Amino acid sequence: MLKIEGSFKNRSSSEFNKLVLIAAVLCCWFVLSPSQTFAASGGYGDKVKRSYAVTPAAPSSQSADDVKNKSAGCVSCHVDNDLPSMHANPAVKLGCVDCHGGDSLVTRQESLGSDSAEYRRLTDQAHVLPTYPEAWNFPSSANPERTYTLLNEESREFIRFVNPSDYRVASESCGACHQDIIEAQKRSLHSTGTMLLGGAAYNNGILPNKVYNLGESYDDNGDAVVLLGPVIPKDQQQAAADAGILPEVYPLPAWETVLPGDVFRVFERGGRNISNLFPETGVPNATGLLQRLEEPGRPDFRQSNRGPGTGARISVPLINITKTRLNDPLTWFSGTNDQPGDYRQSGCSSCHSVYANDRDPAHSGPYAAAGRDGHTQTADETIPKGESGHPIKHAFTRAIPTAQCMVCHMHQPNMFLNTYMGYTMWDYESDAPRMWPEEQQYPTDAEEWSVLDRNPEGASPRGKWADVEFLRTVWDRNDEMEDTQFADYHGH
Repeated sequence: MLKIEGSFKNRSSSEFNKLVLIAAVLCCWFVLSPSQTFAASGGYGDKVKRSYAVTPAAPSSQSADDVKNKSAGCVSCHVDNDLPSMHANPAVKLGCVDCHGGDSLVTRQESLGSDSAEYRRLTDQAHVLPTYPEAWNFPSSANPERTYTLLNEESREFIRFVNPSDYRVASESCGACHQDIIEAQKRSLHSTGTMLLGGAAYNNGILPNKVYNLGESYDDNGDAVVLLGPVIPKDQQQAAADAGILPEVYPLPAWETVLPGDVFRVFERGGRNISNLFPETGVPNATGLLQRLEEPGRPDFRQSNRGPGTGARISVPLINITKTRLNDPLTWFSGTNDQPGDYRQSGCSSCHSVYANDRDPAHSGPYAAAGRDGHTQTADETIPKGESGHPIKHAFTRAIPTAQCMVCHMHQPNMFLNTYMGYTMWDYESDAPRMWPEEQQYPTDAEEWSVLDRNPEGASPRGKWADVEFLRTVWDRNDEMEDTQFADYHGH
């Protein structure tokens, strides 16, 4: 079912009926999302049924005793913490379970070793456990590599535990103080990608107008929703429209269910002969019968004898938008967390929780000393120090380095931040002897996929940078380069 996110308060009956009608039409377009299909196929491993305790929403204020009680068991393990509430302002009074959930009454005995079975049992009892433990590499707390849309499948309770700032749960964890910011951020280009989707939809003939009203948005359960804009008085609606304020933003329809009426439609053989099979694309005289020759170049009056998504009858621009990783991913999801320049969380933490991605002080400022491997420098001894996929500190910041922006704004030939930092896309030729193997590589299909899944760029399976270890050290090899100086960020 297609859902509508937002409030109907103060909306007229005609507006309500319009939205219901649009939703009904769109329901004909939508099928299972890729994330649902992936999970159903076992891509995330077996799902474990969990029973979760209810965690109240975090309060805007409370006593020091309340904060202490809500953190008592947690700090028996997490003895040293950078900023217990993630906020530098001591006026913020939050206990651990206010944000993360879990059971703060479970306490570790001092004599209990961290490698004992009893310690593991108490940890599982205190923590919130995932429904897809294999996908999260449980019990590791590091961000897994390439989780894609796993957050749409995982339980809200576990999402809140690992990242209280994720948009699916932020209203409960942070909304008491920041609800207006959360609502604005869900509607921002960082979250919806409306500018990218709208531009691609208009320029490729998916939509007939320049009203960019396609965007990514989900409800608390990970289902795609129609995202409603603000309620605007009638006398201000025209001015709001002129300013680009949209009344609603719709999810991108599934490519396999939309009629292929676009400028990139697949041209098939002439339409003189109709058979009960798919038309042969680009094959003249497919039947071998001279008396049944097709007319070359004449588009068939229908592309397939079956329905949308069969044969060549697909919406090519839509599948390209779905597959293209220009904003990979938007802030509804975690970063790919698989190589230098790709480490980050979802939601508000996408920006405000800094990860180690770049050793260049010009890009990372004081965070450069943390390296480029997503390793933490937290004081918390329970967090592994040499494991990738952890934030530098358990702390929010408004001092966000440019390197954090590059995690998303990095695709070739990127003219958003690369040029800002003095770089441009590598031409694949300068210093080629140091970047390409001496002999031509012929990777197998499996080897190509393992590289392209991490770096969807055609040359990557054959270059030395197919090896992540080589990629990590390219910046260290700049002294060897004659014509090129490479950056220390190497996003996907």
